[in-house]
Formats: sequence, structure tokens, C-alpha cells
Amino acid sequence: MNIWTIMIYELRRLFRSRSMLLNQFLLPLVLIFLLGSALSGVVGIEETQKIEPVRVGVVNLSEGDAESSNMIKSFLSTPEIKEIIIPFEVDGRENVESGLRSGKYGYAVVVPPDFDTNVLSGKTAGLEFILGKESSENVIAGTVFDNFLNRINYNQAAAVTLGPDVLLATAPSADSKPSVRLGKLSEEGSTYTASQFYAASMLLMFLLYSGMTVCTSLFNERESRTLFRINSMPVKGSQLFIGKILGIGLVTILQGAVIILITHWLFGVDWGNRPGLLALTCILMIIAAMTLSIIVAMFLKTAASARSLIATLTVIMTFSSGGMFPLPDSWVNSVGAFTINHWGLQAILRMILHSELSQIIPKLLMLALISFVLFLAAFISYRKVGYHE
Repeated sequence: MNIWTIMIYELRRLFRSRSMLLNQFLLPLVLIFLLGSALSGVVGIEETQKIEPVRVGVVNLSEGDAESSNMIKSFLSTPEIKEIIIPFEVDGRENVESGLRSGKYGYAVVVPPDFDTNVLSGKTAGLEFILGKESSENVIAGTVFDNFLNRINYNQAAAVTLGPDVLLATAPSADSKPSVRLGKLSEEGSTYTASQFYAASMLLMFLLYSGMTVCTSLFNERESRTLFRINSMPVKGSQLFIGKILGIGLVTILQGAVIILITHWLFGVDWGNRPGLLALTCILMIIAAMTLSIIVAMFLKTAASARSLIATLTVIMTFSSGGMFPLPDSWVNSVGAFTINHWGLQAILRMILHSELSQIIPKLLMLALISFVLFLAAFISYRKVGYHE
């Protein structure tokens, strides 16, 4: 009962402190916004831009009463392609060239006669492209149709090796997988935005800074001479100690949740698809931060020296792990590997990139090992030194 009473008192004391609310809840969000905006061209990739659909004029040079290409129609009718290409059937090359000059179309494709027949018979497949005025539209449309032709030519190569019957099985249809898919590189990709990088880095840094709150709270009771009076009451020193740690720990958990949710809602930070592992990473970081601060508080005599040491260690570990600015992999994987931030940051970045569990679990296991070692050290320190005047 005493533990819960002390914990509730600690929570009330913390939430009455304006400096605590500003430093632990507002300052991280401001830093993430400023760093993510200012260094968007230095770290990761720039924010995703929306691709506007390109108006494409399609000319079918059918001979006589021959129908237009069913392959082209099927390809342009897929939902994914409709998001990128808006096709318009045009009669004649002259009309489509006129439309390109007037800006009616951004790109043009001329389909040769018997395109489908040539493809199915194993002959060379080719399309004629006419560029428009805008280079960006030329790149977008050209990429789409080049991808389509590359797939056709791949099938042609398979036909040379396996026979022409393979073309019937690999011919494009409405049920085929899309040749082009819109998305972000951070979705199952290999990089991340500056906002994502600094959101993860600042989250871990401020979770470590929570150790300063532990030091301040523990030393306040000593310096204000209230610890002696509390010890004279039917309250064990361990109960007071645990109650304070639980109260500060709950505030730190709330701090981590606020940073994650607000950055996601306001800044569009994608934290990945593994919220459970993300929460576990934050909890392990909090345990490491609390136990490290306990060790410091047990052996130092003043709150100022303890806070200075915690702040110095936090800055050094954040910088060494590449959290302030991306450092060479040789440095991060050597010197940075001896810091707490390194394993937490690497685990969260892997989650942001939607990596496999096999790439995330080893980093979490190392972070858990570090937390366990610090917990044992804090327990032994308390048993030897204790929390007293």
C-alpha cells in the first residue's frame, strides 16, 4: 500500500511541474519537427510527392477492320495503371501529334498493326513513343510502357528457350500482377525519411533523459531533509525507492506514447507495422535509463553532479550511435555498438523499414541483455549503498 501511495504522490508532483511537461513532452516534438524539416535533404529520402496522372494518346495502326490491341487495352485497364495513365484513343498520328503540341496529351503511344499477333507468334514486340512537352510526364509514362515492353520481351526470350506455347500461359491479362505499383521507399524499402530517423533518435534520447528525473527525485528527498522524516515513519526505504521509480516510469511510458502518436498524427511519421515490438523497445530503453540513473545516484553525492553525468552520457551515446547525424557504418558498428541507443535505434529503424523479424529480434535481444545487466548492477548497488541520508 505504501508503494502505491508514494507512486501516486510522485505522479502528482511530476504533473504539477511545468518544466517537466515542457522538457519531456513538448521539447522532443519541437526538435523532431525542426530536425526533420531542416535535414530532409541530408538524412534518408525527401517526403513522398504525389504523382499526377499523365494523359496519354494511344494510336492503333490497325489494318482494315482489325481490332485494336487487346494487350494494350488490358494493360491500361488495370487499376494500378489507371492511377498513373489516363489513356485516350486517337485516330491517326497527325491528330495525336497535334494534341501533343497543344498540350491536350502529355505523351503518345503508337501501336503497330498486329501487335498482339506478333507477340503471340514470338516475333519482335515494339511500340513507338512520342514525347510531350513536360519532361516529368515523359519520364512517368515512359517508365510505365518500358516496363510493359520489358515484360513482353522477357516472355519472348522464354519462348525461344521453352517454345512458343509458353506465351499463351504468360500473356498479360486483367488478372496479371501490376507492372507498376505506387508506394513509399520506406515501405519494405531500404531507406527512411529525415522525420522518421530523427523521431526514432529523439524518442530514444529523451527516454534516456528520464534518468535525470530519477536523480532529481531521489536527491530532492535528501537535500530537503524529508528522507529522514519519511524513514521515521512505518515506510521502508525500499518501498519509497520503488514507489518513486514506478511513478517516474509511468510518466516516461506516457512520454514515449505521446511522442509516437503525435509524430504519427501531425508529422506523418510511419513507425512501421510492429507496434508490439516498438512498445517493447521503448520499455527496454526505459528500464536501461532508470537503472543507469539509479547506479549514478547511489554513488554520487549531489544532484547536480548526477544530472551532469546522466546528461553527458546521454549526449555521448546518442552521438556515437549516429542519432545526431548519420555516421559511417564502420564507426556506428564499432564504437556505437557499445551504447544503449545503438541497439534501440537500429531496432526501430528496422521496424520502420518493415524488415523481417530475423533482422529485428537480435537487436532487441542485445538491448534486453544490456537492460538486464544494468538492472543487476542497480540491484547490487542498492543492496550495498542503499537509499539513505
